[in-house]
Amino acid sequence: MQNEEPDIRELEETINRYKRTVYGIAVTQLNSRSEADDVFQEVFLLYYQKKPEFDIEEQKRAWLIRTAVNICRRYNFGKWSRYVDKTTELEELQIVCDPGDREVYAAVRELPPKLREAVYLHHFLGMDLRETADILGIGVSAVSMRLSKARGLLQNKTEG
Repeated sequence: MQNEEPDIRELEETINRYKRTVYGIAVTQLNSRSEADDVFQEVFLLYYQKKPEFDIEEQKRAWLIRTAVNICRRYNFGKWSRYVDKTTELEELQIVCDPGDREVYAAVRELPPKLREAVYLHHFLGMDLRETADILGIGVSAVSMRLSKARGLLQNKTEG
């Protein structure tokens, strides 16, 4: 029982440090509050159960982000996805982005999932191209292409 206490404290610290990042990915990718809540719980439950060890904090962050992206993909491409209400409310916007970014974030949510992933990781979480590529499991050039395509679509939306 006493051994579990440090584990719980470490889990609480990890959740507090990365809750905005993990929930932001989930809301961005799923556009569903209930599914985002489920993904959030799954990511941190998996973290607690597996107890992965990392040399540096960046590795932990990358593991949590990669896990969230993978779980979101499973939700997005599952058959059940067709039956879920995909509308998010203003509350989610307040959690995942700064007030000045809300208009841009709302436009990003309308992008296809593959483009949303790249844009959110690169622009909202501040990851460089290499980190984004590693998290998504694709090449740096593919990330650049997705970002370029997303910029074009976003420009068309904001101009119109």
